[in-house]
Amino acid sequence: MATCTLVTGAASGIGQAVCQLLLAHGEEIVAADLSAEALSASFGTNPHVLCVAGDLTTADGFANLTNALKSRFEAVKGFVHCAGFDCARPLGFIADETVHKLVAVHAGFPIQFLGWLAKKGNHAEGCSCVCISSLSAHEGAKGHVAYAAAKGAVEGFLKPAAAELLPKGIRLNALVLGVVQTEMAMTWMNKLTPDQLSDLQKDYPLGLGLPVDIAHVIAFLLGAESRWITGQTLICDGGHSLT
Repeated sequence: MATCTLVTGAASGIGQAVCQLLLAHGEEIVAADLSAEALSASFGTNPHVLCVAGDLTTADGFANLTNALKSRFEAVKGFVHCAGFDCARPLGFIADETVHKLVAVHAGFPIQFLGWLAKKGNHAEGCSCVCISSLSAHEGAKGHVAYAAAKGAVEGFLKPAAAELLPKGIRLNALVLGVVQTEMAMTWMNKLTPDQLSDLQKDYPLGLGLPVDIAHVIAFLLGAESRWITGQTLICDGGHSLT
């Protein structure tokens, strides 16, 4: 059976690191991202990667993705949802459309896709799924209220969804991440003063995270070695919560 792992947000950051690691292990990948140009720059004409560009939160974008999956693969063996964005705004300055878009990207799409995945014939035996949450949903991350709410929604649907997926043999887990040095994180980290950056680094005894650090954890959760784990949130924060 021809199977694949779908990775969203695949053209940069954690998503790109996950794709590179899985490709090194001989996996077939469906790489989804907003930008066709970014996908091409990341994967070129790699025969083991099917690139799908578009907004997955729209009806057309979702249909394009699922049609592309079915056109080349018989079933999905893994799903990693890394796509997302932040929009740092204080309370009173957050546009309604921004809130709706954040929730749609971080929580709405994975709920919809997991529903599609659960249908007979769409998932392979041993299928495993991983979503990404953030410590922003657990700490007083000033200016990140809407982003934290969207990530809180991810953790909110995790256990009910995992319970529904369990009889179908599909596992679902989530990572709760501290600061990882991705392009998205650098948009606000680059605005820090030297003292602020130093203080941030002191809050992470094992150092700030790298995308490859997270990719290795995700690869474990996708694999058979974690077959007894589902419905769980795993905090990956470089020791931050111990400081």
